[in-house]
Amino acid sequence: MAERLIVHIGPRKTGTTYLQRVMQQLSPELKTHGVLYPIDYRDKEDYNHVGAVTDLTHNEESKESNRWTGKDGSGWAGLASSIASWDGTAIISAEMIGGLRPAAARRMLDGLDFQQVDVVITLRDLGRILPSSWQQHVRNTHTQSYRHYLKRRSRERGAAAPVERQEEWDTQRHQTFWRSYAYGALVRRWQGLVGADRVTAVTLPPAGAPSSLLWDRFREALDVDALPAVAPQLPAFIANVGSSEVEAVFLHALNVEAKRRQWNRKTANELQQRLLATGMLERPERGAPLLLPPKFLPRVQKWAAADIEDLRTTGVTIYGDVDDLVVPDSAAARSRVRMDQLAATGAFATANAMAYEAALIRARQSREAAFSLPGRLARRIRDRLLGRRH
Repeated sequence: MAERLIVHIGPRKTGTTYLQRVMQQLSPELKTHGVLYPIDYRDKEDYNHVGAVTDLTHNEESKESNRWTGKDGSGWAGLASSIASWDGTAIISAEMIGGLRPAAARRMLDGLDFQQVDVVITLRDLGRILPSSWQQHVRNTHTQSYRHYLKRRSRERGAAAPVERQEEWDTQRHQTFWRSYAYGALVRRWQGLVGADRVTAVTLPPAGAPSSLLWDRFREALDVDALPAVAPQLPAFIANVGSSEVEAVFLHALNVEAKRRQWNRKTANELQQRLLATGMLERPERGAPLLLPPKFLPRVQKWAAADIEDLRTTGVTIYGDVDDLVVPDSAAARSRVRMDQLAATGAFATANAMAYEAALIRARQSREAAFSLPGRLARRIRDRLLGRRH
């Protein structure tokens, strides 16, 4: 049984992947100091615990889809077993924990063996969350446009104060977004599950702050001496780099075309990953970041202000500054998408895709030539020439 269990609730786009990757790298060293961050609990290495938690909760929290078909519970069993057999501090982290309804969250806690539990929640301002969330929506091959996505979030939010909306956010399955990002309600929900004094929050620093500041705050909130003062460096591709505005618009158009051609989502996702992995995110002129449309800015600022006041009423200890959650005027775009940059992004992606296919063709031809009679003769001649040179 773990003496202390720390549950990190990091809703998507709140620096969670970065923190999880850091703890993954630290995991072997942490074990020697009595701290468990499980990474090998289901016969492969994981950097987070999403797979395990969905093993337990997908039937009640997720719509039935091919994505979760075949879950057999082994991931959850492995995670629970590793914590039950540990007698020090254990840390788990999964983005989707924040979106669990109270019954599913209670079932998760009841399935883990610990003497004491502490919950640490990472929070990021809505001005950055909403654009990042749509980018992730696009990377998951969805075809809903940015404006329609924002209008949907607005309908789900409603006009009432957060404390009045909490019951619906807590009970309606489709309200996953506001269950995760209405921060006062999120804190209150978990205070009700584990106790008010067992929940703390960490705000993400504003854009332009030192990159080490998030780790400093997170480390202080966890209160685990074994965590180093300086986090290890991560490769950019591990740190989950976001898309620029033109890249997101291009990938959205790709999703729409893939749907028109009736490609399955796996095929569309593989093409996206290929384009991203072959240099799209390494272009020196990637364009401006995706921001809020100007007409949505006042609405989002109003939501953020209401959430900040609601968060203050919970009495939660905050590592960082609650004003980090204020949405500044700079969160809105000042101009439309530049067509020349969008065209350059599309041209780059097309050229990369063609180069990738050409490389596959050359590799196949090379393999075929190696087994043909002319290929074997050419190889013998080459080997003899090289032998004479030596």
